[in-house]
Amino acid sequence: MKAIAIVGKKKTGKTTLGLALVKNLTAKGLKVGVVKHSHHGFDGAEGADTEEYKRIAASVAAYSPSQSFVSWNAERTVQDLIPLMGVDVIIMEGGNKVGWLPRIIMVREDADDKDFYPELALEQVPACTRENPPSAEEIEKLADMVMDKGFILPGLNCGECGREFCMNFVADILTGKARISGCKAMSGEMSVTCNGAELGFNPFVSDILSAGITAMLKQLKGYVPGEIEIKIKNGS
Repeated sequence: MKAIAIVGKKKTGKTTLGLALVKNLTAKGLKVGVVKHSHHGFDGAEGADTEEYKRIAASVAAYSPSQSFVSWNAERTVQDLIPLMGVDVIIMEGGNKVGWLPRIIMVREDADDKDFYPELALEQVPACTRENPPSAEEIEKLADMVMDKGFILPGLNCGECGREFCMNFVADILTGKARISGCKAMSGEMSVTCNGAELGFNPFVSDILSAGITAMLKQLKGYVPGEIEIKIKNGS
């Protein structure tokens, strides 16, 4: 990977040069990523500069003492993003067609839920505004529900659970016809976590990786059959 830093005092044209380089290299067919540092966060001029980079670069990462983020100029899957987040709870806004996790549906009137897969709903909540938000009691109830019943599946649609799509499996979990442990992509003999988020494998891939890794380890002194744990640290 080629890389360069542009440094200098404030208002010396760092962003101007950076934008020019990104445009030039992108025009040559290269995918250019930008990493931007700020001592003051990304409001005002720093935020405007970052938005300019977002419009032309393949990806933009930014970090400061108060915040850090990564932005891509293309769609990435939920599964790609979650390991980067380092969190305990995911709250997704939107994603109507994402059928790998339960949802809360905001409704304006009766039968206003039909386009939002009500079979995946933990709760239907009346539409609200900033001037008329849900009560503190309602928020507390929903928060408890998230912690008690929330989950996310790998979304592989592998069919190993006996359903064609993960969406069907989620619906069965919510009605008590299935358990999360029935997801074969999450309950096989091999499991891998990335920054605390478990990665899903369809059984075929799991079997290949497990067999391959085991075969290599058998060549090492000290190997004995049994449960194997491997930790890989990438970066700091």
